[in-house]
Amino acid sequence: MTLALPSPSPTASTTRRVARTFPEPAVARLLLALILCAAVLAGLVATGTEASSLAAARAGPELTRLLRAMTVIKALMGVAAAAAVFWRLSAPVTPIRFGAYALACAAMAAGPGLIWNMVHIGWGALVLHAGLLSTALLLWRDPDVEARLAKAVAARGLKRQSPPA
Repeated sequence: MTLALPSPSPTASTTRRVARTFPEPAVARLLLALILCAAVLAGLVATGTEASSLAAARAGPELTRLLRAMTVIKALMGVAAAAAVFWRLSAPVTPIRFGAYALACAAMAAGPGLIWNMVHIGWGALVLHAGLLSTALLLWRDPDVEARLAKAVAARGLKRQSPPA
């Protein structure tokens, strides 16, 4: 005796997929912005001002300026990666994928604050680079990013191939 199960219709799988996505892209972006702000603040206040001043004095003014300039550059790299995630969040995303993006972006945001305080330079660099690498890997392996980029490249190629008027 064989039991045949009905196959789900395409609309049923589509509605099931939509039900498992994050509520709205605007909500996801707002939540990520709040997470980024909290992570930046946590990175900056993770160390007291006394410990930070003492560490900067021990390092000397030249090394402190160098490390803080590098921190600004690394923070700009983090802003660029976060902008790519914000672009990705303009389309629906699953809660698990959103959590992964949020965790990676939070690490990217907290790292420069830890380095800036001059107390936890090693931890700050580790957290920052782990966040940058995680964000790059998440964006690279996200099938929706691939589809949107292919669509954008195809649309741009069509504009270039059309003869000038």
